[in-house]
Amino acid sequence: MALSVQPTQYAGRPALQVEDEALRLVILPELGAKVVSLVLKRTGREYLWRHPERPLRPATYDDDFTAGYLGGWDECFPTIGAGVYPEAPWAGVGLPDHGELWALPWHYAQQGDQLRMWVHSPRFAYTFERTFQFLGAAGLSIAYRVTNPTPFALRALWSLHPFLSVTPATRVLLPAGLRVRVELSQGQRLGGFLSEHNWPVATDVAGQAVDLSLMGPLDTRWMEKLFTTPLPEGWAGFHDGEDDHYLLFTFAPAEVPFVGLALMRGGWPATGAPVYSLILEPCTGWPDRLDIAIPRGAAMTIPAQGERAWSLDLRLGVGPVWSQMAARAAQPE
Repeated sequence: MALSVQPTQYAGRPALQVEDEALRLVILPELGAKVVSLVLKRTGREYLWRHPERPLRPATYDDDFTAGYLGGWDECFPTIGAGVYPEAPWAGVGLPDHGELWALPWHYAQQGDQLRMWVHSPRFAYTFERTFQFLGAAGLSIAYRVTNPTPFALRALWSLHPFLSVTPATRVLLPAGLRVRVELSQGQRLGGFLSEHNWPVATDVAGQAVDLSLMGPLDTRWMEKLFTTPLPEGWAGFHDGEDDHYLLFTFAPAEVPFVGLALMRGGWPATGAPVYSLILEPCTGWPDRLDIAIPRGAAMTIPAQGERAWSLDLRLGVGPVWSQMAARAAQPE
């Protein structure tokens, strides 16, 4: 079927149902162009998770991201963690939690088999664009472009931010030869900020081996946020051993050099139902705060009166296709 883009409602909010013969997405243009549903139509498998106790509500600019709705797929830009912009001419200007984009209304237009969506920054003047191109059984191609009309270079972090629906049998698979750096570890199980570990088997502060790649049971009450070292190959994904479904991102590592991992096994938030989800985050830099990333050479630059573009592909499926990537992944010994 040709790409269909139809207005609908989701939890009482205006939404778009976007689908071809293989995938169905539900997107909220007025709430950061958040993707709240991603379904592989031939199996009915929902790939996105949402918190059962957090209702969808309007967001305002500079909100605390973690205090509201938790779920779906957002875009973090020009930062991930809250802070202030560190360089002239925007030195001292606030950077909202999880960036600017998730709380802003976006524009959109269908162009054949593409859905183009874009938003303008109220503080830094850039335009951020995300274009979905539907590829039928081959999946989805996602193209990004940031245009900077100002006479000043803009430093930034971008991270894809999807809460994924997983089970205890889900395994995160990444290319071999990586290490991971700690952004946050519940109870400092893996040590403090920017501690480094082998992937997938790390050593915790008690000297015990920890297989970070296997989600495991909810009642472990752990939560880790990690970043990979630079990727030798441009892919990341997961395979669910319970239902044999996989998700796979592929991209050029020169454009998207890192992957962030939020491994939430019940250790967060402090009150209410615990989160059991994986956030698998292809990203352009690390760690979460821009002012820490810049001096480490780990932030991207959008040139003055110029632009920066990157892209990735997403494939969803069952079984055999995933095994080709699994054979090249870092495996626990």
